[in-house]
Amino acid sequence: MKTEFNHFDDRGNAVMVDVSDKSITDRTAIASGRIRVNDAVMHAIVHGTAKKGDVLGVARVAGIMGTKQTSNLIPMCHPLCLNKSTVDFHVYEKENIIEAVCTVKVSGKTGVEIEALMGVNTALLTIYDMCKAMDRSMEIFDVHLLYKEGGKSGIYRNQKKPAVIAVSGSKNSGKTTFIENILPLLKEKGIRTGVIKHDGHCFTPDVPGTDSYRIRGAGAESTAVFCDTHYMVMRERKITDLELIKEFSDMDLILCEGLKQSSYPKIEIVRRENSARMVCDPENVLAVATDCETDFPVKKIRLNDYRKAAELIESYIQEAAADAGWTE
Repeated sequence: MKTEFNHFDDRGNAVMVDVSDKSITDRTAIASGRIRVNDAVMHAIVHGTAKKGDVLGVARVAGIMGTKQTSNLIPMCHPLCLNKSTVDFHVYEKENIIEAVCTVKVSGKTGVEIEALMGVNTALLTIYDMCKAMDRSMEIFDVHLLYKEGGKSGIYRNQKKPAVIAVSGSKNSGKTTFIENILPLLKEKGIRTGVIKHDGHCFTPDVPGTDSYRIRGAGAESTAVFCDTHYMVMRERKITDLELIKEFSDMDLILCEGLKQSSYPKIEIVRRENSARMVCDPENVLAVATDCETDFPVKKIRLNDYRKAAELIESYIQEAAADAGWTE
């Protein structure tokens, strides 16, 4: 990886890089980005009721057009004759998030990372433009290069993101016990795991009598306590699971306790003493861990077979990594 800029000459003037001596090779770049919208925008997009028409259809065309116009907007980019340009969307309806993924290919002397990034940004900006009458607070975020190949620098993959699995079920089904028992097995496998617990009620964040509890009680809207090995931050504001997941970006896996209504892949706990039926959408369930004899429309493992559950999670992480291109 170079440590200096390559768009300046010896006198500090901005220049287009001379690629005359480079070989023509097949090059690919993939970029992604997200936009967070409100309920009204998500409903309009999903149900096709936006006043300006098919939002994602128009955004897809705009993104492709953006890749072809990159050199007209970014001063030092080379004009390229693209072989392929596609824009795809992943809609996370329950989280009110739309992800755009742009893939660009070329046979040329320079790469197409900027074209892929331009496609993502143009697509997301088009979504904003078409829906701004309903929500001017839409947020575009997490725009980045996922993958590139071709040329002397070879293959580049962005730092992998942690896999996310929810451990869900009815109240008192044993979710915490399940997580507590599989964590040592995941650690044995070298899987660095973070846990996020969703509390449906307003929990007490600190212990009465501590200094941080007194400071918070006196009116501090944010408090932090740290030592040489760990820290804790408490803020008086609403936060989403996606924002919390970003704080665990150095993990291999994040287990979310609860979130049964989310679209995350899940292991659902169904315990006979508590409930004999599923409460999650089967489409999002990797397996049911249960002591019931009931036939479920998904894979079933024994309630206390924690090793089997850990193996299932390990397989999911490996498959997710392969699908995302993190492995060769």
